[in-house]
Amino acid sequence: MEKCIVVGGGLCGLFSAILLADKFSQVTLIEANDTCGGLLKSIKDESGVIYDQGTHIPNTTMVPEIDDILFGPEQNRAKLWNNLGPLKTGNFFAGSWDLTTQIIDTRKLPQEQYQQGVVELLARTKISNSPAIVDYLTETIGPTFTQTIAAPLYKKLYGSDIDLSQLVTNSSASYFGLTRVLALSAEVSTKLKELPAFDSKLAYHHEQDYFDRIARDNTPECTYYYPKEGQGVQFWIEYLVAQAKAKGVIFLTNETISNISHVDNKITKVTLKNKNEELPCDFLYWSAPPTIALVAAGIAPYKDENATKPVFKTANIFHFTFDKPITNSDSHYLWNWDLSAKSYRVTLFPNLRIDSTDNRTYNLSIEALSNADDYDSITAEMMLTELIQMGLILPDAKVVTSLRQTIHNTFPVPTFAFTKSVSENYNKLNNRFDNIIISGRFSGKQWFHGDVIKAAYDAINTKFS
Repeated sequence: MEKCIVVGGGLCGLFSAILLADKFSQVTLIEANDTCGGLLKSIKDESGVIYDQGTHIPNTTMVPEIDDILFGPEQNRAKLWNNLGPLKTGNFFAGSWDLTTQIIDTRKLPQEQYQQGVVELLARTKISNSPAIVDYLTETIGPTFTQTIAAPLYKKLYGSDIDLSQLVTNSSASYFGLTRVLALSAEVSTKLKELPAFDSKLAYHHEQDYFDRIARDNTPECTYYYPKEGQGVQFWIEYLVAQAKAKGVIFLTNETISNISHVDNKITKVTLKNKNEELPCDFLYWSAPPTIALVAAGIAPYKDENATKPVFKTANIFHFTFDKPITNSDSHYLWNWDLSAKSYRVTLFPNLRIDSTDNRTYNLSIEALSNADDYDSITAEMMLTELIQMGLILPDAKVVTSLRQTIHNTFPVPTFAFTKSVSENYNKLNNRFDNIIISGRFSGKQWFHGDVIKAAYDAINTKFS
């Protein structure tokens, strides 16, 4: 086959372009921004300190061909990557830390609430298949834990005005780990987790219990990596860009598609918006929102006139470097489940750069979500106060340098209407043309980058086997 167009230069588009370069005589990647990577970017402050644009910790997929592309041959990876071992996280809830898990310990609740919640949790012995997250939680962990913990935290994340009954279970709503709890002793929890209904809603208390389970089930464990030499996660993108260029992939940045020409069920060419140039296209790999492709092809996207407009949250990321060490020297990232706090996640860079000469730079990033029209209500002073309240920063620590990022329209609220719209537009585009693959998160089928990459790998191999 001859000419392939890849639209979207994020992680999925880059990886797919590398694979497709072995199947086409020419692959052209089109990216709307001036650099590739999407949200996988690193940023420097005015002092040259590197931070990541959010918490992104690369991991293997356990598919050797994929992982060799993502990280290089296993025997050579130590030259470029820190092997982090088991990923270390924790959560701040009810005024104290649990540095073994992101899962909330319900035993921190007032005694009456806790006891009522445990009775409800133990009484629910069936697996829930409810597509609505609130119904799912009520049917698994019970109404008390749902209303005192999960529901307020979803309000914190998605906005106080969100209708929780409209949130979908299998989406970013389940990404935060709020569908499981710690509720009993370690011994009782381990025993109950032998039952499927309890396995899905209880977490292990001890890391060793989890590893014992992995060994017993013979479940392959992924490896977490982070770039060496003080580089941020954008090194991963640059590593893939270099591979793609070495295979002859042509990069067109600051460019978008204005028109997709097609005959019958075949895409024949695309038109570049800025250059107003037509490119022949024997195959189109699309890792951008399907609605853009539908409009460019002259096809009306799916639209439910009765549905509310999709809501996208604004990410507010505050990067700080301090003159004193961060008090946590072990965790890679942390969750803030304090109901009164605005922040929800903290990335601790010195603990990621374990083999770097830069690991004595005391820097972190703290993130909070907001609506697009009230992002300025979240301030650096507010985030610093929360860091001190959590005990991550000493009260007398001084900020050496800092930087704020405000990224609009980055985090979709996973409502039924939004999920249906994504699915309908994916199917509409996928069923319309024979010479297309739609991939990435915009397919609405995967959330974690490892799953997205494996889906792309399978789709390409299936199409061209």
